[in-house]
Amino acid sequence: MKIRIRRILFPILFCLAVACVIELPLAQTTIFGDDVILWDTLFRSVIAVPMLVHLYREDSVFRGKEHWNGKIAAAAFFSGAGISLAFGLAVRAFQISGAALADESLFTGNLWLETVVLLAASPILEEYFFRGVLYGRCKELVSAPAAAFMTAAFFGVFHWDLVQGIYSFFMGLILAYLMEKTNTVKAPVVFHFAANLAALVLEVF
Repeated sequence: MKIRIRRILFPILFCLAVACVIELPLAQTTIFGDDVILWDTLFRSVIAVPMLVHLYREDSVFRGKEHWNGKIAAAAFFSGAGISLAFGLAVRAFQISGAALADESLFTGNLWLETVVLLAASPILEEYFFRGVLYGRCKELVSAPAAAFMTAAFFGVFHWDLVQGIYSFFMGLILAYLMEKTNTVKAPVVFHFAANLAALVLEVF
């Protein structure tokens, strides 16, 4: 039991440490301006992803056979894009101010940086952490549905804003389901990539 709890705590504490190492210097400077959250995510990804990939590969002995092909990849892509578009259009239709505030922190007008962070850094960092490592390690302690709920709740809290948090919680459940059914982090990464791509396209056009 203690070993399983330590296996859950290690990636959490590691990512918190990385966040502190990045955010403390960023708080002392204004050179990144309105793009500071995007740069923060990019820096955290560069530092944390290699370790998360290592932990994910280390845990491969606990996962079943990988189920991954073009059809599954396409389903993950179009479902992620479709759900994201539906949410984005609903936000605009109902003029949900909380979600709009969350958008402003990501869509700063610096298109190349938004593209790199939203389509690469963020999906890879978050999916390797939440689904690739944390979800599997939580399953060593609780059932798969409970692990999905726990990681989805953590994913929602991670996004802070209430509206985005609720949306992220339900997205987290879907992402955990994809991880469970495919036994590979590729599925949630593709889904997350497509969701962010749809949000970026909607914001630009």
